[in-house]
Amino acid sequence: MKKIIFYIDSMQMGGAQRVMNNLIDYFVCCESEVILVNDIVPSREVPEYDINRKVKRLFLDEKQYSGIKKNIHRIKALRRILKEEAPEVVVSFLGPPNMRMLLSAIGIRIKKVVSVRNDPYKEYGSGIKKIIAKIVFLLADGCVFQTEDAQKYFFKRTRKKSTIIFNPVNVKFYNKKWKMDGSDIVIIGRLQEQKNPILALNAFISIADEFKWLNLKYYGDEELASSILKIAQENNLSNRVEIVGKTSNVENVLEHAALFVLSSDYEGMPNALMEAMTVGVPVISTDCPCGGPRMLITNSTQGVLVPCGDEKKLASAMRMVLKDRCLQEKMSECERKRSEEFHPPKILLEWEHYLNSYGELKERDENE
Repeated sequence: MKKIIFYIDSMQMGGAQRVMNNLIDYFVCCESEVILVNDIVPSREVPEYDINRKVKRLFLDEKQYSGIKKNIHRIKALRRILKEEAPEVVVSFLGPPNMRMLLSAIGIRIKKVVSVRNDPYKEYGSGIKKIIAKIVFLLADGCVFQTEDAQKYFFKRTRKKSTIIFNPVNVKFYNKKWKMDGSDIVIIGRLQEQKNPILALNAFISIADEFKWLNLKYYGDEELASSILKIAQENNLSNRVEIVGKTSNVENVLEHAALFVLSSDYEGMPNALMEAMTVGVPVISTDCPCGGPRMLITNSTQGVLVPCGDEKKLASAMRMVLKDRCLQEKMSECERKRSEEFHPPKILLEWEHYLNSYGELKERDENE
């Protein structure tokens, strides 16, 4: 592929941004001309991923607008960029950028690929919003989903030209192997309502007296941190519940964990769960929409799935895994085998093949 545009709201640190940055590096290595378009100009106060120096970077928010005017401005600015740069393919991630990209490219002879990175009911909504999103997605030439459940949200015509591709897990996680020497249940991710970190805390409270050697550690921050610490204090567990904050050494944390827990109410394809499985630490996850954990944990030897919001079943699953050393060893072995399916070379090649098919179509269209 000669020229490709990637579009997302920003490159601030998040799961979707991480995957897009991996794709950018990959296509630069493939000697494609890569252009990155963001809505938001970077701020010194908010960290973002390091962008490959060979990438041309453009921003839509040169002027400050609000509400509908901001969206109209972004659509017009993106349309101007698409016309001037004339890429073979434009790829967008996340709800609002996907909608803006598809509308901005109407009538322009480029191939348009969108990627749905979370539960569509959360990204695009229900009722009239769902109908509008499904109609706009008919403008896409291709769509990359992470789960089958997300795929089912859209019209059959959209599904027929789509594919499912997992997230690539960084190679550094493949270089680590669970040590079976830990005393911490670890929660990795933003401490926000979507992740429901208090569910994991309440489950831990239920088993704390049985496993006095066990601690609960959160690697993340944001709005629910104070609530977590308050509940821990009320249950006399302040010395066993810790909010560590963000860490750049997630692979080392997982290597020495006793258990990894994902307690989210909804997710796309959860990177933290994939990373834990790659290292081989036993995992427990809520079976949350839009089906990401269920696609990763396909049987009971690869981890344990529990219903969303079910504190008792989560506590029971924790108890079962922590008491059974043989189960832990089997789970670790099977998780690492499962993780071969999201090894970076495999995933990035799937993206290349899918996008190249649209680059070839554009070239064929121009020659006709």
